[in-house]
Amino acid sequence: MVYEATLAYNEPLIRRAVLSFWRRSVGVGFFVAILLEAGALAVLLAAGDRSWWVGMLGTVLVGGVALAGAVYVIHYANAIRKFKEMGPLLASFRAEESTFTLASEIGTATFRWAAVKEVWRFTDYWLILFSKAQFVTVPIAGLSPEMQTFVLERVDAAGGKIS
Repeated sequence: MVYEATLAYNEPLIRRAVLSFWRRSVGVGFFVAILLEAGALAVLLAAGDRSWWVGMLGTVLVGGVALAGAVYVIHYANAIRKFKEMGPLLASFRAEESTFTLASEIGTATFRWAAVKEVWRFTDYWLILFSKAQFVTVPIAGLSPEMQTFVLERVDAAGGKIS
């Protein structure tokens, strides 16, 4: 079986996709840890503690927030750069039994389903992850329900996770 679809992209979609990736990658645990660390630092500072421990907590806090911010900024900048290189804001998506192909004016890439580690499903797009840091955004408005089912079945059959 072969399915084909045209994917339409726009900047708000790209922005939401990167934010969704960032939120899920960083995770709730990170935000809880940052809040707990900030609270501990505030308590120590309020008590007048100026030891090396306070300096280390402050450094780790600033470093953690900077790292999380950098992850977002880097992915956002890369996504917007590729978006602007795309020319017409359309891509084609072809799904077959053993592979799928994404093509636009900037290039064509064919992947085996086994390359997909995970699919994160959101309301109007999916993120197809190849690793913890590499993903493609697939707007699902262009995919028929049958194609959506087919893609998810192929990912599942190849050992990918669907969430």
